[in-house]
Amino acid sequence: MSSDQLQPDIYSLPVSPPNFDRVGTFYVAFCATWTFLLFLGMAFLVANRHNPILKVRGIGLTLTAIGFLHVYWILAQITYPIGLTMPIIAAYSVQYFFMGIWFPLGVATFHASNTRFLYVAKMQKRYMGSSGCQKKPGCNGADTSWFCRLGNMDYPTRILIYIGLASIVQVLLTVGMYLACSKYHPSFGIARTGLPDGPLDAQILELGRGWEWWPTALWQVIWTWIIAPIMIWKAWGIRDTLGWRFQTIGCCLSNLHATPLWLISMYVPAFAPVNKYFSSSEWIHLSVTMFEIFTVFVPCWLVVKHHSLRKRAAESNAKWNTTSQTTLRASTTGEWKSASQLEKGLTTIDLLDLEMGDRLFTMNALDHVLNENPGPLQEFSALRDFSGENIAFLTRVAAWKASWPEAASEDQIRDAFTRALIIYTSFISLRDAEFPLNLSSQDLKRLESIFERPARILCGEARVDPATPFAAEDAEKRQGRSGDEWIELSEMAGRIQYAGEISDAFDVTVFDSAQKHIKYLVLTNTWPKFVTEIRDRRPSSESGRSDGTGESNSSLASRISNLISSLF
Repeated sequence: MSSDQLQPDIYSLPVSPPNFDRVGTFYVAFCATWTFLLFLGMAFLVANRHNPILKVRGIGLTLTAIGFLHVYWILAQITYPIGLTMPIIAAYSVQYFFMGIWFPLGVATFHASNTRFLYVAKMQKRYMGSSGCQKKPGCNGADTSWFCRLGNMDYPTRILIYIGLASIVQVLLTVGMYLACSKYHPSFGIARTGLPDGPLDAQILELGRGWEWWPTALWQVIWTWIIAPIMIWKAWGIRDTLGWRFQTIGCCLSNLHATPLWLISMYVPAFAPVNKYFSSSEWIHLSVTMFEIFTVFVPCWLVVKHHSLRKRAAESNAKWNTTSQTTLRASTTGEWKSASQLEKGLTTIDLLDLEMGDRLFTMNALDHVLNENPGPLQEFSALRDFSGENIAFLTRVAAWKASWPEAASEDQIRDAFTRALIIYTSFISLRDAEFPLNLSSQDLKRLESIFERPARILCGEARVDPATPFAAEDAEKRQGRSGDEWIELSEMAGRIQYAGEISDAFDVTVFDSAQKHIKYLVLTNTWPKFVTEIRDRRPSSESGRSDGTGESNSSLASRISNLISSLF
């Protein structure tokens, strides 16, 4: 029988009614139930998007990727019950375009959201040293190349541009190969790309495999067997408290089986009985299911767990701070030793002793560590909790307030404003800070009214050289347009000094509200994790100690001070 006689049969093959047997009913019920639970989980994440566990993740990109992947997942689940209700050529064409365009876009977006983990972990290391407005020398907007300007963009924007460019290439390649392959449209296409002679079943099998599918297979291999192992290797040494490493590694591992089993199920005849009920693409969608578990349901569980820990910290602080306002003081009998590594810091901070009970979850205990030796907590927050900006801000503001002169001269006020401006651009400004602090809109607007205009001179929008942002155009002054106001930035005494107009609202208390807010966030987020992890590392034989409720507040403070002084 010739190909001309066979092709009209398959292209005019009549459609079949829905197949709602037990298997088909299961697929529909499972699809509806899982989709409902997934949407509930996504809604929960959106509602809690300001939670530190989710905010640092940038869940917008992740949920977008999950949305793309889940649409394709739904189509796979309903293939068995209703797939034959549409013409077979149309059904395979839909599968081809989803596999060639929709699925790659979803996976690319998903892996882009995963790479943010490595980016955040790398950027948080900056808080182990100095912070400030980070600009690349030589890249100054329109005056430099497009490649340089691309490097100056923030990470999410840059990733989206890469995805957009790759998606355009993928769309052109997929559409071009579809038009060239005449098996989907026998009236046109490249010669000898149609269906081969043979039985109807063999021709249907050929619709799901062939050269036009290999770019998609290659693309999947690159992501799952090249990019994913690299991400696993880079993420292996990171130990975060947010479950982000677990999520990233789990997603990468759960996707390794997809492409090999997809190819085996299509080309190995022994899989034919399985393919009847579990289509070849289901091996890919099994990994999509795991993606959804790791990126939606696991973070939901972590948020619930985090709420419980925050509640405990808040209740403990309220209990002990209402019964005592004693401030923990530093011991004068010893000096702190440096703790350059996180592991050393965690091992030596035995001030988090079980005998002190929940008193360690109080603001007094946190203040004591911040005032005397914030190093281990700073290291923990940056490398483990990815909230290093909070501790760095608190220590910088404390040092800034401590240096405020009692009877300040005009030059001293300008020096204090300059240092405050650097704090603002490093930690608060939405335009300049890598990880802006999570402040209320009221506090943010008040600080913007004081610092934003001078900050634009510091970090952009004033046509300054990013390498020397405070240098004046004529070595004397730079003009900033606000009526007849002039703003000058000059270098005095070997350091930067702001010489423009200072807001009347600026004084030593300018950061007080933000400082109080961030300190409470640390108390209810980073601090309880820090305390809990130290306690978990202690020998179990010490778990029987009392909670120290009979000790006086002053003796407790003295005891903690002596412990710290003897250990550091």
